[in-house]
Amino acid sequence: MSFKTYEQGLRQASEQANKAIQIESSISNLSPLVSALPTLQKAFPAYISAAEVYSHLLSSNLVPSDDIANVRKKWRLVLERAEKIKARIESLGGQVGKVGIGDEGEEVAVLRRGSKVNGVEIPLWNGEPSQREFGGDRYVDGRQPELADEQIHLDPIWREVPLDTWTIESDQWILKQGPVSDCSVVAAMGVNLEHDRQFGSSAKPNNLYPQDDHGRARRSDNGKHVLKLLLNGAWRKVVFDALLPHTPNKNPLYTTCHPLYPSVPASSSGVPWVPLALKGYFKVFGGYSLKGSNPAPDIYAYTGWIPERLSFRDGFQREKEWSRIYTRWKNGEVMLSLGTGDQVSEGLVRLHAYGVVALREEETERFVDVFDPGSTTFTLSWDRICSEFEALHLNWKPTLMPTIATRHWSWPKPKSSSSADMPVSANPQYHLNIANASEHQELWLLLSQHITSKDRPLDDIALHVFEEYGHGTTGRIVRPEMADQTSPYSNDMHVLVRYPLRRSASSLVVIAARDRGNYQTGFTLNAYAPAGTTLSLERVSQTLPFSQVVSGTLNSRNAGGHPGHPTHLLNPQYKVTLQNSQRGGKVDGRLILQGEKERAWNVKLLWGKGDLVNDISEDMVVADTGAYSHGMAYCDIPQIDAGTYTLIVSSYEPNHTGSYMLSVESTSPVCVTSIPAEGAGMYSRVVHGAWNEKNAGGRPSSGRYESNPKIEMILPAPGTILSRLFLPNPSVIPINLTIFRRGPGGNLGEQVSTSGPYIDTVSGVSTGKVKLDKGIYLLVPSSFEAVRTRWTVKVWSDITIAVESVT
Repeated sequence: MSFKTYEQGLRQASEQANKAIQIESSISNLSPLVSALPTLQKAFPAYISAAEVYSHLLSSNLVPSDDIANVRKKWRLVLERAEKIKARIESLGGQVGKVGIGDEGEEVAVLRRGSKVNGVEIPLWNGEPSQREFGGDRYVDGRQPELADEQIHLDPIWREVPLDTWTIESDQWILKQGPVSDCSVVAAMGVNLEHDRQFGSSAKPNNLYPQDDHGRARRSDNGKHVLKLLLNGAWRKVVFDALLPHTPNKNPLYTTCHPLYPSVPASSSGVPWVPLALKGYFKVFGGYSLKGSNPAPDIYAYTGWIPERLSFRDGFQREKEWSRIYTRWKNGEVMLSLGTGDQVSEGLVRLHAYGVVALREEETERFVDVFDPGSTTFTLSWDRICSEFEALHLNWKPTLMPTIATRHWSWPKPKSSSSADMPVSANPQYHLNIANASEHQELWLLLSQHITSKDRPLDDIALHVFEEYGHGTTGRIVRPEMADQTSPYSNDMHVLVRYPLRRSASSLVVIAARDRGNYQTGFTLNAYAPAGTTLSLERVSQTLPFSQVVSGTLNSRNAGGHPGHPTHLLNPQYKVTLQNSQRGGKVDGRLILQGEKERAWNVKLLWGKGDLVNDISEDMVVADTGAYSHGMAYCDIPQIDAGTYTLIVSSYEPNHTGSYMLSVESTSPVCVTSIPAEGAGMYSRVVHGAWNEKNAGGRPSSGRYESNPKIEMILPAPGTILSRLFLPNPSVIPINLTIFRRGPGGNLGEQVSTSGPYIDTVSGVSTGKVKLDKGIYLLVPSSFEAVRTRWTVKVWSDITIAVESVT
């Protein structure tokens, strides 16, 4: 918030409340013939804004103890007034806008905005359509799905299939892809049909209407059909007619479905319920020219089975995954499909989707039966599958994870195309509380972005999960770990994260993130857990009362990597001051960093008093965002003392550059300023060298100290010098750096400065800033014992100097 004192906050809240009262009171001046609804719809968000200011004021710890009851009373009064305004708006047939008490109104708006895709209305599913909907006058859709060029070149006509095709029955079907490249959805349909045949799981699309008494699709009396699809966060209704594209001589120009036995001519139209279910899908997704090599979203849309994508290229564990998948396959709990990449071996099609119809183990061999939408079935070993395909797509039976918590929201339209310029708050945050979990249990989190047009590309999205256990407590271990070896961002409709739970009760912060993006985009977040687990998923709807946002960049000079690197001290550091609140007591805080998705980030808050920190020990850590995670770092800081701290931003590896935006939030006023880097504003020189069998002289008492390497430093005038010695490859070697005046014959003269006792810190040792007279000096890097290893010396000065190795 913009207020810094109690008086400022109270004044802002009172002014906002008075503004709301004035808007509402203006209704008395309206003519009896004029509706009060527009004025009420202005008054409602004004009251809500006043309530938010009062709420921030109460949580800021600035309110004197004897005024808390009075402020809380005013907060309740404006909330009660907002509720009354809301009730009156609804009684007049209106709706409150986006601003509401709680998130329900915005979630409804997100689902409502998802009800039109490619110009097609797909309202929310409100139950099975009655049989009366399929009788009466003939229904002809005013808008057919857009045809692909391959169909248009064959002079298509729209007509119904013969009546007798509705009576064809079989227990095994074969799909024959039409002239278009709709491989992913055809592969999805084939997988559905075969899975239903083997397991009787009703996984096939049984959501085409009208249906007979046995739940099977039947011919519509008036030519109208309805398809139920799970899309944009909810089950929806797609309406279309029974016409399908044919050549002038009545050959089908669409994917057909035939009984496997007996075989039928390729010109046959087959059974109509499959091409009609596909037509409804194509109508929503922009036409028959739909392309793709990932059938999992298509299967999810038809069946609701949870989608997952695994890359064969990024650390895929073929033995572990076979064991997990094969067990579930035998139980009928997973459907599988495959996708190729740009490079394929002979016999496979690039960027193509294939369905998996069977997994088999024969003695020591493992085989996969693969279905090609071009109507070919072939068998490959599991090892060849892992080597020759790009991705494995899975759809999991929902009953595996029957406990579900769901939220809908949206990413706002960005003001800039740069991720560094996007506000941190643009990525919604959720608190997920888990209770009654069993040991070794997984939680599944599915992020699904909503689509509006085939001409609008999907955004790069990711789910960041941070466990709150341990944040803000002492004894945190400083470990340079990476949460993921690759960026979690994906240009897919769905992203699934499987998160292992370590305790029966856990609290997670889940951030639905988007990298850049050009539009407002809706999304749905689903949390899945096994039976018996309790889930609570709530959006973190506001920041803490005080916050400061700073933007920065890791570049070639300051990207020092994690604390295990000697260059870690080069990373950007900040002085963070948390002021005392008027009532005293502890302060709650929050750290959020959003950076480029290709980089893994971490933020640490240290007991550093706002000074530059060279080396980190465990007892220095106040708060830590934990393992380095791509694109984002986050942690809550409960109950810390007001005071001045040092904050360090880093990426995992040195020279991993990129821009970032850091938000520091607090329940008391906060100030964040940059700490100048070591040697900032000074001239710098770097000397690289190594100790070997000839020059490793060791400590002074070794008797060979003068044989150590020497660096000559020439000062043409008096100046201030700062120098540091470190080992490029950190090891447990105590080291020292000492400055001498150069004596006669280039020998060591008077000692003028030293880094102190021999120590083995990652960042090395420093002499500190030393004022030196004009003259020639020698810097001696040495180790306690004679060793053979490389070293680096950095020298900074406030005047131009000459520095070079002389031995």
